[in-house]
Amino acid sequence: MKHHRSRNNNRNIIRQFVIFTLTTLLVGLAGYAIIMWLFRAFSFGVSGAEDWTLLDGFVSAISLAILLGGLTYTIVDRIRAEVVEARERAKLSYDIYQAIFEKLTDPEQEAARRWILSNIAVRKDGEDIAAWYQQTHAKIMARGDGTEDSLPEGQRAVKSTLNCFDYIGFVANNYWEIEEDSLDWISPPIAKVWKRLGPYVTHVRTLRGAKDYYVSAEYIGNLCIKWRQDKGLPDEEYVENTP
Repeated sequence: MKHHRSRNNNRNIIRQFVIFTLTTLLVGLAGYAIIMWLFRAFSFGVSGAEDWTLLDGFVSAISLAILLGGLTYTIVDRIRAEVVEARERAKLSYDIYQAIFEKLTDPEQEAARRWILSNIAVRKDGEDIAAWYQQTHAKIMARGDGTEDSLPEGQRAVKSTLNCFDYIGFVANNYWEIEEDSLDWISPPIAKVWKRLGPYVTHVRTLRGAKDYYVSAEYIGNLCIKWRQDKGLPDEEYVENTP
């Protein structure tokens, strides 16, 4: 059975080789015939007779035409590829924008940010970081009545917000070409929250000796703060009982 299969494979290889050879010869002969016909037409058009001394000039003209055609095709193909690439980038950017929009406008995320804005004060310039951290950490870890068996509300709010910012920062740093209008939209909610969480994260990173602790969240937080500062935009104040 294996010997029979081997003979069939050899026959298929020989058949394919013969077909390829014949096809190549036919294409070559057809191309030669066309070129000769074009040369005769060219020769009669120039000198009124079949003049083989014009062959060099004819070949040069054909070569130039092929070169120009190849260059034109390359340019057109490149332009088409750039258009397709731009459309794909725009679609990817929109899809990422949609994902980030859904995360930031999620009711639980909005509630977590409201807790942070209501309970964590911005660290003042020159304020002792250790003292500020102790006071802030106490608020975050404080438990209300009947919450002994679950995470404190503040800890849950901070953790949820940092995870959200970390996702946005990672995507923005690796996959998203953030444009001006995107920063204009995402910077207010992120910047005013990061002003409160930034020093907290930095101090926790020092205490834990963990250099990679929420680095992506730090990236997007600092980016939004800097963007607003460069634009001369004032810090937004949080006002309770507002949308």
